[in-house]
Amino acid sequence: MEIDSTDEMGNFFFGFHDLIPWNSNGNRLATLRIADISTPPKTHVFCDFGFIENRKFIKLGETYAYNFPQGARQQWVGNSNFLIINDKFEDKWISKVYDTDSLRQTSLLQYPAHVITDDGWAFGLNYSRLFRVGGYGYTGLRDITASHHAPSTDGIIKHNIYTGESHLLVSIHTVASFEANLNAGKHHYITHLVLNPNQDRIAFLHRCKLSDGGETTRLMTIGCDGSNLRCLSSGFLSHFDWKNNYQIAIWGRVGTNIEAIRNSIFYRIMPTKLLFFIKYMVKSLISNYYPRKTLSSNSLFNWLVFSDEDSPTCSLLADGILSEDGHPSFCPTNRDWMICDTYPNTEGIRTLYLFQYSTQRKIDLGYYKMISNKPDLASLGDSLENVEASVIKSFKLDNLAFTRSGLHCDLHPRWNRNGTTVSFDSIHEGVRRIYEYNVGSIV
Repeated sequence: MEIDSTDEMGNFFFGFHDLIPWNSNGNRLATLRIADISTPPKTHVFCDFGFIENRKFIKLGETYAYNFPQGARQQWVGNSNFLIINDKFEDKWISKVYDTDSLRQTSLLQYPAHVITDDGWAFGLNYSRLFRVGGYGYTGLRDITASHHAPSTDGIIKHNIYTGESHLLVSIHTVASFEANLNAGKHHYITHLVLNPNQDRIAFLHRCKLSDGGETTRLMTIGCDGSNLRCLSSGFLSHFDWKNNYQIAIWGRVGTNIEAIRNSIFYRIMPTKLLFFIKYMVKSLISNYYPRKTLSSNSLFNWLVFSDEDSPTCSLLADGILSEDGHPSFCPTNRDWMICDTYPNTEGIRTLYLFQYSTQRKIDLGYYKMISNKPDLASLGDSLENVEASVIKSFKLDNLAFTRSGLHCDLHPRWNRNGTTVSFDSIHEGVRRIYEYNVGSIV
């Protein structure tokens, strides 16, 4: 049974499913706190950050670099009690390091951190570009690369939190040009960096906007030293995690009719209006022949496992057992086990579950209902000010405002370091909270 992480009142959240929220001792849980979750973050509205210890929230400071799906990328530095978090300083996205023993800031770094190795190498992104193209970025700073569809000066930045050494690990231009036609899409961007367990390779998603109004995704990896860039797959690809050091499990579809059309020579010469019409017709045929069982399931999709090698292979993670997209995280001490969630079904219920790969066994842990509240569009202010107009048109304003507000609350489950407890965000009690679930008797 889940328990609330704190006795204190308010909206608490962590963010994404790819980070461990507890420190190495397991007694401190990195946390964000905010009063209002009814709209996406606004430029001048900060979020409290700190940690929960003995059910009490200890505030370390405030940040302007956050979003509700992924938080402020707050994470522990190795086995220490130092916490790194993104923030805004003057006209830049940066990161700060705090000592949670003394409750003091110890350093201000020149770049943000999306993931960090135990020995202090951080890898960051341009969160203004991410925000502009509809990804999980931060509001408040203009994207200075907006005029470039695939900039050569922007990409994954690598920097050392101790020495300050930094360089561009790989540019968006290099990624977009790798085994692909650079001009096939616009507004290329990199998102969702995830370190493998050995912390020597990074998986990420390369996305770009297409002429038919859609978006395509490529699952890619690169060495933490910048070597061996690889494209493992392309198509409609969603959430993923490293199953081990050499395989990645991801929800998606590859090789469908839509992708075949997009890869054809005719696609490149068709008028834009005709592309929109063809895409609409293909999607209509698919929906008629493959009706969805829930809001997030479709028989064309599956949990796929790709090998991280120059000639990647693909297999199924759970054929016929897991039929919905979710946010996976493999147990750090026993990667045979995966914690995951689902999107809301037709009754608005999200499911938290465990999956064991070796036995192909799925164990439901709990069911959590979404709330019906939606953002007041008249109260958005500048929260979506720097988002491309084409992105807002594609998403639709009400949907973009909802999914970027705190009212939309995926569970995003994540493990503790011992693999005995999971933490997740939920709003089923009417406010946004962080819950813990002990799974030690199962795993």
